Amino acid sequence: WLKRFDLCMKQQKWHICLLVDNFSDHTVSYQPTNIHLEFFKPIMTSFVQPCDAGIICCFKALYCCSFCACALDLDEAGKWEIYKINLLEGMTMEKKAWDQVTPEMIQHCWNHMQVQP
Repeated sequence: WLKRFDLCMKQQKWHICLLVDNFSDHTVSYQPTNIHLEFFKPIMTSFVQPCDAGIICCFKALYCCSFCACALDLDEAGKWEIYKINLLEGMTMEKKAWDQVTPEMIQHCWNHMQVQP
């Protein structure tokens, strides 16, 4: 994808800087001509990526609430394995959690980063 993107930038005679987090699998064997790759320092990701800074945190908190509510329901029903869920139950809880992430929560994360999409 990087090569295609670089060729597209070359055709448009654009030179850009692409910011890349420091994830270990972000290795580049291709040397782009119209894209300068700038890798974040290891501790910078949460400061420059709103998703890491708060959106994912909100999602995880909402998912945990749903998971705990399910565990409590199973406990009250007298089940032994209250933390055991199947894939469909997990996916349903994830969807419910994501549906509860509001545009205001996302906007708050962007505002916190002092970046407006």
